[in-house]
Amino acid sequence: MAVSIFHTLEEKQREDILKLITACNEYDGLKRQPCLKEEDNYDRELNSYFCYYKENTLLSVLILYQPFKEEAEISAYTLPSYRRQGYFKALFQTAQKELGKYGIRQASFVAEYQSEAGKACALALGARLIRSDYLLACQLGRQMKWEERQYQEKLLVADLTNKNLKDGINAFEQIFGWEKEQIEDMLKESLDSLNCRTYLAYIKGRIAGILSIQSSETSASVFGFGILGKYRGKGYGKYFFSYILDVLEKEGKEKVILQVESESREAFMLYKKAGFTIMEEYDYYYKNII
Repeated sequence: MAVSIFHTLEEKQREDILKLITACNEYDGLKRQPCLKEEDNYDRELNSYFCYYKENTLLSVLILYQPFKEEAEISAYTLPSYRRQGYFKALFQTAQKELGKYGIRQASFVAEYQSEAGKACALALGARLIRSDYLLACQLGRQMKWEERQYQEKLLVADLTNKNLKDGINAFEQIFGWEKEQIEDMLKESLDSLNCRTYLAYIKGRIAGILSIQSSETSASVFGFGILGKYRGKGYGKYFFSYILDVLEKEGKEKVILQVESESREAFMLYKKAGFTIMEEYDYYYKNII
């Protein structure tokens, strides 16, 4: 099989991939839309798109997203009438060579909970189910309002700027364990973006937490939210999160969505109490490839 490999998509290729994803989702009753942003990869030169075309029709695609140095997420789609004919296997074998070039040791196959085809493909390659994530949503105006008085004097919320960038980097590193260079690139992109903002929380002048949002006209996505360990369990996270929801509501946003790992019980319960409900569940199947 002839596999076409792309680092960056032209308009026609992007349209073909989105059309294939839509066809597969409609057939399987699924919703997930993987992000086609190769610039977000840890290694910017990594080829992210592996396609099989037949007579100008895209039959199968495999998409790589590298959030960390040694890990890559894999999303794959094949037209229903061409499944079980070896297309995904051929794409994966080619993608595996690409991952090896960059020393990526682990691949995670992402499948919606209801995706029988996705589960079958991952298990057939020897991957194991390790964790699940929930996509949550909340209609603003219905969210829980926490008592603010006891926190207002102690916790200050500030926009991320070039002046406090170092605070943001240090907070993110302590909370999530990413490498500083990767964090700095991400936060600088936030500063340069028209649709992305990052907020920092301070307690008595010391950095205590971080939260980022990606906005559209009527909704916003929350990501990178965390509180430093020594400040957890004291209500600061609730107040910080509630404060940002109020900001978004005042800006006219109608809905907020976010993704949380099932293992993050404390965070999951915080979101549930705030009025968030489960929209989708994603399963992550892991396989060591080096």
